[in-house]
Amino acid sequence: MLRGEVQKKTGLTRKAIEYYEEKGFIHPKKLENGYRDYREEDIEVLKKISLFRRLGMTMEEIGKCLSSEEESLSSVLRKKQHQLEMEEKRKEVLELYLKGGSPQEIEEKLGLIEGEESVYQRLERAFPGYFGQMLFAAYQPFLGDPLEKGGEEAFAEYMEYLDHLPPFALSKEERAYIEEMSSTIDMETLKEVGKEKLAAIENPKEWFKDHKEAISQYEAYKNSPAYENSKMKDIQDKLKKYMKENKYYERGLPLIRKFSRSYDAYYKKLVRANEEYLKNKLDEEETRNPGPENNF
Repeated sequence: MLRGEVQKKTGLTRKAIEYYEEKGFIHPKKLENGYRDYREEDIEVLKKISLFRRLGMTMEEIGKCLSSEEESLSSVLRKKQHQLEMEEKRKEVLELYLKGGSPQEIEEKLGLIEGEESVYQRLERAFPGYFGQMLFAAYQPFLGDPLEKGGEEAFAEYMEYLDHLPPFALSKEERAYIEEMSSTIDMETLKEVGKEKLAAIENPKEWFKDHKEAISQYEAYKNSPAYENSKMKDIQDKLKKYMKENKYYERGLPLIRKFSRSYDAYYKKLVRANEEYLKNKLDEEETRNPGPENNF
């Protein structure tokens, strides 16, 4: 059936249907005239997606549910229950505060709540604004769980290190730019970016092969006047300089690796993936510009 009929049956917009196809949730047949021919299986999947979205599920959760529905739905339910329990606990502390509860009791209850928060939430709260947004967004996929036992000391040291860094100087326009950019990137988007990063390092050779065109386009943009003259380029250059001057790579990153085992595993694979990337670049250069040894 054609998309107009699919829209009537599912109540979804054309853009939504196109997006779910792009995500690989449905696979309509492409006809010679350019139209899509949707099957009943596609309709059923779209109805499930619509239901799950109305229940407030993220695209990541929906993807898991479509691949393994019963198990993943149970996992989503447990997550929602945990979120509700956390909100209920916060509500109780607020009620205690309004009733004039003792500061010690309030602090104890908040401490218990914070112990169940993700590392990302704790860092974001401790360092609000553009400084935290620029530093932590890249690590979000690895900081989604509560702090593991044994990581408390490294986490405290990381917080102390960040808190004693000198101000990161950006102009008023640059700060506004970061705030605006961050407001349009939600947690789900960051998770999707994180998934792409993980996919790239798990099998770098295959990933580079499958994304060769996208990588070329990205590299072309990074070398273009549009990027060279952009605010983003200026901000990234300032951030790199700031991190080098304050030895972030020598002091900050090793601490993250200590309190986040998932980031430590990612970092080790990233090193290998980067070596693969540089090898691919070298091979491409030799292919385009063969040296004397390649002429025999």
